[in-house]
Amino acid sequence: MADPLFDELNATTLREIYPKVVEDEFFKGAPFTAYLRRECLVPFGGGASMSFPFLYAPMIGGAYSPGDSFNINRVQTLSGANFLPKYYYVAVPEYKELIQVQNRGPLAVISLVDVDLRNAMNTLNAILAIAQYKEGQTAGRIKQTAGLAEAMNDGVSNGYDGGLYTSYGNQARNGAIAAGLNSIPYFGGDSVTGAAGPIEYRHLIETYQRACVGKEEPNLAVMNKALFAYILERIQPQQRFAQEKDPVYGATGFRFMQAIILKDEYAPSLVYGSSNAILGSNLTANFTSGSAPSALSNLPATTTIVPGEVFFWLRTRSWLMRVAEDAEFGFGLTPFIMAQDNTKVVAHLKAAVQLECIAPRLNLQSFGYNA
Repeated sequence: MADPLFDELNATTLREIYPKVVEDEFFKGAPFTAYLRRECLVPFGGGASMSFPFLYAPMIGGAYSPGDSFNINRVQTLSGANFLPKYYYVAVPEYKELIQVQNRGPLAVISLVDVDLRNAMNTLNAILAIAQYKEGQTAGRIKQTAGLAEAMNDGVSNGYDGGLYTSYGNQARNGAIAAGLNSIPYFGGDSVTGAAGPIEYRHLIETYQRACVGKEEPNLAVMNKALFAYILERIQPQQRFAQEKDPVYGATGFRFMQAIILKDEYAPSLVYGSSNAILGSNLTANFTSGSAPSALSNLPATTTIVPGEVFFWLRTRSWLMRVAEDAEFGFGLTPFIMAQDNTKVVAHLKAAVQLECIAPRLNLQSFGYNA
């Protein structure tokens, strides 16, 4: 121990804290999450599960001659997908001595409880922001919400995460419902070697058109900032994109046909992805493709695939962000509860959520891009 404990300066002068706010040096921007909360939020009022119906086949009909008998057999044309709510929490532990005795009064420049509560909400949002791009089917992720990776898949063509999702919403793909819940991923890299390649204008045009059905067109595209930059660097000389501020999140992007393209820092990325023990990982990693991918996917079979950078065309009206109506499980905070054998008190921020895509074919994921 130093003797004396304080020098002249520290014994006579208070420490200044300025500015009197805590600067966030950790969390990132998530415009897709903001879109879901603002445009796609549908409260879940209760029930054993949540489902949506869909049409997957036509009725019987065709040309006939006068006097012909009609086929009046009734065939099933409707089915449904089914989802369970998924639960998330963030713990907010405090010691009563710190918050009731020391971090109070005029010398408490910043409230420790306020900072921790803001951190808890940011943590929960970041966990969900990463989870929404992934899946909730494999053994290690069964507790997670269904995400874009499993929604935008056809069961035979690998998505950016290497996954083949043969069902969606517990409904099998490619069986009786045929392609009713399918969205074929598109690999923009080398269709022979599986290597990533530079993004070109044709990639945007072709993938955009694949997500168009009738009058329905994508209205949003999200990607990490690496691919966002590559598009501007390579395609800007060919076509001048108008910079635009989206009305929901306030982020600046650019318009492509009927969609606004935004950078989301929690979107999957080779360059800007990261792995965190609490939040999860949004890094892309190489994988081996399946033996029989769709020809429309541009994926070579049984080849090492470099997913590189990823983007998603989205028709946001086809997405439902389900959040429990209950105050506690709808991003609510439980009161601080006293521990039994010490002075620790703990509150919990909790959410019961699920992400559903009611029309996967109106959305598309594309990957395999680099500089």
